[in-house]
Formats: sequence, structure tokens, C-alpha cells
Amino acid sequence: MTRFLSLTVLAMVAICYAPGVVAQPAPMEPTAPVEPEAPKPEGDEWATPDTVAGSASDTATSAALATAPGADRKYKDRLREMEEDVVRLKEKIYKTKVRLNLLKERILSNVVAEAWAVITHNNRMSGAFALDQVLYYLDGKKLYFKRNTKNFLEDNRTIEVFRGNVVPGNHTLTVELLYVGKGKFFTYLKGFKFKITSKYTFYTSRGRIVKLDVTGYEKGGPTYSLEEKPAIKFKVVQLPFNKENIARLTSGKE
Repeated sequence: MTRFLSLTVLAMVAICYAPGVVAQPAPMEPTAPVEPEAPKPEGDEWATPDTVAGSASDTATSAALATAPGADRKYKDRLREMEEDVVRLKEKIYKTKVRLNLLKERILSNVVAEAWAVITHNNRMSGAFALDQVLYYLDGKKLYFKRNTKNFLEDNRTIEVFRGNVVPGNHTLTVELLYVGKGKFFTYLKGFKFKITSKYTFYTSRGRIVKLDVTGYEKGGPTYSLEEKPAIKFKVVQLPFNKENIARLTSGKE
């Protein structure tokens, strides 16, 4: 048994180291040629309709950004033109408003915007005194002046001194009258001059008519000397501004 095993081992060794006996690799079967892969587009995904549309939109945006400076300049120019138009329009509106206010004042000044004043002078002196001169001031400004030229002041015993608009509020009327003694019955008065001055403060209301009567008269009784008799008195009446009162004052019917 032992001899059989030994012979077997020797036979196997001999076969392995026998000349010309070498293990050959098994023949390889022919394989099909591999086609090269198509190059992928840049990016992480394949091109799809959505990605194509996105690419077109990006292209349009890029083009718009490329032309943005010119469009921005045109926009600014147009905006500047609009601002200039607005400024010119505001100026026209302001001028129109001023003209309307002036027109409104001009119209309303004859209606209710201002106060109306009618001032009359009445001569109630006797024949011993001749009115030689009349002078009126309203708020320090000369309002009326008249001399007895051609006997005007003697022939017209009532004179309208002023008729017109006045600013509502307090006003001061100053009256200066100059009389000359006639001496027809009092010969010692002939050539004497009597100058009297009086002030009166009155109030005018908006939309009202103020009728102010100024009268030169002789004060006192028989005990008064003629030199002390010349005097001035005032009477003021407030009337509503309406057609009836205007017509009454215009016609002189009081």
C-alpha cells in the first residue's frame, strides 16, 4: 500500500515537470465592438422642453440686462419731463387761482365781502355863519375837501362826502369846518373866522351799510355867545346790505 502511494506521487511529479507540457490559457471568445458614447450637454441634466424654455428666458433676460442702461436713461429723461410738466401745471393753477381770488374780491367787494359806508355833511347853521371850507379825514387820510367857491357850500346844504367800500372794523373820522361871520344882523361878526374840529370813531361790519351823518349846527341857547355856538354832531346807523337799502340811499329817501 505504501509502495502504491509513493508511485502515484512520483507519477504526478513527473507529469508536472515533463518537458513541453505547459498549461495554455483557454481561447477568448470574440466580443462586439463598443460604440463611443454621445457627449452629454453641459449641466447636470439632459435637455428637455422645460430646460430649453428656461434657456430662452435666460437669454432674453440677459439681452434685457444688456440694454438696461439705455432704457434706464430714457426712463429718467421721461420722468424729468413729466416733473417739469407738473411744475408748469402747478404754476398755471396758482396763477389762475390768484386771478380768481382777485376777481372774487372785486365782485364781492360790491356785495358782502366788505363793509359799505355812506358819509354825508349837513349844514344847519343860521344866517350868521357862512360855511367857507369843509375838510374830512378817514383814518388819517384826506377823504374830502371843498371850498365855498361860487357859493357852492351855501347853496348845497347837504353834501355826500363819501360812498364806497371800507374795511370792516373801527374807523376814525376827523372833520374840520371853517365858518365866516356874515355880520348881516351881527355886524361885529363880519370878517371873523371860526374853525372847529371834531373826531368820531365808528365801527363797520362785514356785509353791512354804515350811514354816517355829520351835521354842523349851533349849540346852546340864548345865553351862549355866538363864538361858542358852532359845533359838530354825528349820527350813525347800521343797515343790512340789500337792494332796498341801496336804492333808498341812492335816491336820498331816508
